[in-house]
Order: sequence, then structure tokens, then C-alpha cells
Amino acid sequence: MEPRLKPGTASPILEFETLSAGQWSLDRTRPKALDLIAVYRGLFCPYCRGFISDLARRSKALNERGIDPVIVSMDDAERARKASAEWDLGEITVGFGLTLEAARRWNVFITQREQDNRLTTFCEPAVFLVRPDKRLFAMLLQSIPSGRPDLDNLLQGIDYLAEHGYPIRGAA
Repeated sequence: MEPRLKPGTASPILEFETLSAGQWSLDRTRPKALDLIAVYRGLFCPYCRGFISDLARRSKALNERGIDPVIVSMDDAERARKASAEWDLGEITVGFGLTLEAARRWNVFITQREQDNRLTTFCEPAVFLVRPDKRLFAMLLQSIPSGRPDLDNLLQGIDYLAEHGYPIRGAA
């Protein structure tokens, strides 16, 4: 059984390929405030399209807050490229090829289903905020595709927490 990941703990290793920046590795990032890692189900998911497109439109607002966003799924490079183009993702870093092992280390929910007479495995949605010291600040895990966080509320909350110097929550 994987150890339970929770806010305040050291973030597990996370590495994957990207469409524009080669290999992305959490241990090499240097955000001013936070890394925002959004895990999505894949090109096939209309809920992901809405949330990830909205997140991509807010990249500049996130960057202005010192937050470096990246998105990733288990899709291959071709499907990630198609999602980037069809979803109009702009400049956000698009990762692909998230491994099952990495997803499990991060406690992301995994779904397996039969589709077109073959077993398909994919991640359910998750958003992680990681501090520059690589400790997990916040995690939003879902076991269904709908019910994503409201990005306006998330950004307002991040601003409030930063302004008031809130410590990591949920670590007890």
C-alpha cells in the first residue's frame, strides 16, 4: 500500500515529457510561489476540456502570482498535441505520458475500463499545489470527472492565503 500523501509532506518524484519544454521534473522547477500541477483524464474527456482550457486561459494570472502551471495526463504525445490544438491551450506547459506508478505515488485515482475491446487505464482529475521547498501545499483529488474546483474561487483563496501568511492546512 502506498503511503498516504498529505499536505506538508515532501512531494514524491514527478517527471514526464512535455510538448514544448522537453522533460518536466518537479525537482528542477523554481516557482516564486507555487507549482500548480493539474492531472487530467485525457483527450476523450469533455469535462477535462472545459477545466483545462479555463486553466490555460488563466496562465498569465497564475504567473503574475508566482504560480507555474503545468498539465499532464497518461495520453501519448500525439493525443496531447491534439488536445493542445483542439482545446486552444496556448502557452501552458502540456505534459504527456504520466506513468501509472507516478500517478499512484501522488494518490491520483485510477480508472480502468474496457473501450473498443481493449482495457484502457487513465487518471481521474487532480490538482496539486507544491511550494518551492517541494512540500505539498494543497491537493484536490477527484474520483469522477465532474465537480472540478472553481478557478475564480481557487485564485481568490490563494491570494487570501498568501496575503495572510496561512500555513499549510490538512497536515494533522
